[in-house]
Amino acid sequence: MAEVQSERRGPMLFTVSMGAFMATLDTSIVNVALPHITQDLETSLAAISWVMMAYLISTASLLFISGRLGDMLAPGRLFLAGVVIFGLASAACGISRNAGGLVFFRAIQGMGGALMLGLAPKIITTIFDEGERGFALGLYSTAFASGISIGAPLGGFITSAFGWPYVFFLNLPICGAVFLVGSHRLNALPSAATWRRHALDWPGGLLLMISISLLTWALTQVRSQGWLAGRTLTTLGAAVCMFILLLLVERHQETPLLHRELWGSQAFRLGSAVTVLNFAAVMGTFFLLPFFLVEIFLLPIEAVGWLLAAISISSALVSPVGGFLADRWNNLTVLRLGAALIVLGLGTLMWLRAETPLTSVALVLAIVGTGFGLFQAPNLNDVLQGIRPEMLGLAAGTNSVLKNIGSLLGIALMVTVAAVADQPQANLEEGLCLGLPCFQRAFLLATGIAALNLLLNLLPRRRD
Repeated sequence: MAEVQSERRGPMLFTVSMGAFMATLDTSIVNVALPHITQDLETSLAAISWVMMAYLISTASLLFISGRLGDMLAPGRLFLAGVVIFGLASAACGISRNAGGLVFFRAIQGMGGALMLGLAPKIITTIFDEGERGFALGLYSTAFASGISIGAPLGGFITSAFGWPYVFFLNLPICGAVFLVGSHRLNALPSAATWRRHALDWPGGLLLMISISLLTWALTQVRSQGWLAGRTLTTLGAAVCMFILLLLVERHQETPLLHRELWGSQAFRLGSAVTVLNFAAVMGTFFLLPFFLVEIFLLPIEAVGWLLAAISISSALVSPVGGFLADRWNNLTVLRLGAALIVLGLGTLMWLRAETPLTSVALVLAIVGTGFGLFQAPNLNDVLQGIRPEMLGLAAGTNSVLKNIGSLLGIALMVTVAAVADQPQANLEEGLCLGLPCFQRAFLLATGIAALNLLLNLLPRRRD
């Protein structure tokens, strides 16, 4: 800690937070532009859906490895490499003129995003003491949550005003600023010399990548094939087999990705479980909200974007407060408060009607955003608390992977539950129910997931 001068910490925190903002922004901003991309590239919706999925698969699959590399090599330089990869891939996406090329460069872009997301918490926990770490993680969580939440309204505006390539070109000046500031600060972070002799767990990394890719592929099949379709079940079965093989291989690795020291801790297991549940409930709901607001409230897409900003603004404002309170009180108290607000907000969504004033809708969304913002920094701080310094990158990478997995599970479950009751397949284009009861079923499921999250957070943590 003393090795990093106090005046350097601010620029370092800015650098990693902006990197996280870019990486998470691209999970939502591109979604709004997909209809324009489909028309411009003259391709099908099925093909263009991989513009989203390639990014998510690449990011989720590589987050574990990026966190582990940060434990073994210089994390600052690896982070800057992620910025360069992300920026170059963004430029390539913007000039792509066919779907195949765009999907390929989105996967490369996800690799850069994985380096940034996997290493950012490691860098923050390295340069800040425990008494300051919660507030720093709160600022980081603000950038993280803002990137996810404002992507939809920002993507709609940019696409309408300038065209879809500019949702990718937007990243270029941000990457330039991040690299310029970071190159003078992050290079000073040393590598963990005691870990240089250890080899990276390549077999575990490969099997983990295959497992997550198969799971993600299976979840995408649910939207078009249904849960019980042969293709879905086969892919899920293959994912389970690969994960079992991964567990067997990891038992014999010297430095495994699924490290027993982490998963042997009850606190880490509980913290990881609530991470998945929290993101499944909130991000699954966030995915459905545009459809809900358009179909039930008959709002134009521009108004939908601004209304959804109630979540992003409240989450962004409250995230530093959550970190500050975690430093002054304790993590579990703030976690429970955030989880309770999420249950309250999602539960209230079930009672909204077309005649509900938009101010009331915005208030409900702000409650969800407030709970989500309060939850982030204490959760990450709780997961990383007590972890040895050389294990922080792996622990942070694990947490980031679980956020992506939770988001994917939540989206798949929400869409499936919102499908027309007599429709055997959860097809987003044909099977999505446009009536209020279908959305209420989905919001009920989200509330149930959030309630389970709250119950798990009522359990005490043990630092084994």
